[in-house]
Amino acid sequence: MLLSRHECVKILENLTNGKSKLLAYQVVRDDTAIGYLGDYYALTISCCNAEREDIIHKKQLFIKTLPQQSAEVAKEAIFRKEAWFYETMLPKMQNYTKVKWSPFCYYTRPDLLVLEDIKLKGYRAVDASQLNENHLQQLMRSVAAFHAASLIYEHQTEVNIGVAYGDQLLEVTVASEIAWFTTGLSAVLAAVRSLPQYQGAKELHFIDNQLLAIMEGIYEQAEPSIKYRNVLCHRDLWIGNTFYPSEEDSGAALLVDFQTCRYTPPAQDLSYCLYMNLTSAYRREMEKSCIDVYYNYLVENLTEFGLKAEQLLTKAELLESFEEFRLFGIVYRAVAATIVKVPAAFVTNEFKYVDRSGVILDYMKTNQGFRTYMEECCVDVMNMAIDRAIM
Repeated sequence: MLLSRHECVKILENLTNGKSKLLAYQVVRDDTAIGYLGDYYALTISCCNAEREDIIHKKQLFIKTLPQQSAEVAKEAIFRKEAWFYETMLPKMQNYTKVKWSPFCYYTRPDLLVLEDIKLKGYRAVDASQLNENHLQQLMRSVAAFHAASLIYEHQTEVNIGVAYGDQLLEVTVASEIAWFTTGLSAVLAAVRSLPQYQGAKELHFIDNQLLAIMEGIYEQAEPSIKYRNVLCHRDLWIGNTFYPSEEDSGAALLVDFQTCRYTPPAQDLSYCLYMNLTSAYRREMEKSCIDVYYNYLVENLTEFGLKAEQLLTKAELLESFEEFRLFGIVYRAVAATIVKVPAAFVTNEFKYVDRSGVILDYMKTNQGFRTYMEECCVDVMNMAIDRAIM
């Protein structure tokens, strides 16, 4: 059984502050929710008022578990990291925010999370290939509140998150020893080299001798910075990990799936948000306004707790760090495309962990939509790399 009665009693206590009595509960698999790092269930709890047993209620919650079919140690470590976040960091950070930027969590185990069902509260995923202007505003508001809670927590408690919890915030996706990412870099390199606009001797020499080393700068950017102020970052804010209130609502988006969270500069989340969720053209159009909106909300959140943003993270520092962390967004987008933009049948262990260059090049020849997307990613990579080589 996924949950015991004793556990459901505890969940109900957390949900109602001990004001309800458990009558019955039911767990049903949710096949509409699909995720690489989780299986999903709906938990329905029948309960009554602790003082008046004739008043009966039903509560519905959302369960995320470690995939039952998984025997991968890496997946288990990533899931435990998210369970740690919900168990330890989220309650601390929620004391320092007046904006709701994440689901409430009512119970954790190393293999299981019980969360509020945000769809019942009116939040929806975006059914589109990219975010619109209103969604971007809502997302910037939540990311700013999340980062501000990190800054306020550190200021109020005099606890450095990176020092205190560094052993829980280890890198799980972007590192030179993580095979899915290194094989992705090789595939991106091959894709760039295949494009007709880069067939000149000068371009090919640059690709063969400098491009990979520049892209590998992402490994350093995945680590806590010694140059810029770090905060707790989400680090996986693609469209599937954000849920939004109605179009008319000015509230914040909700962030989910914290398994890749890291202690890094805020610019890393901003770069990820803008590069992973927008086309290159639309990102160029919206980038300045998004950063402005983010910083204004950051100032607002810090001010509500009596802090001055200029003393913690200046606008100048944010802009400077964002320019540096463009590399993170650009390179990650290109690598991710080699996994998330191809048919699921392609993504075998051989493809993920050994080599995918040949498959990617062949698919670029046979699928025009993928070729167009991949070429856009590759052009961004090449332009960024050339600029950095000149610098």
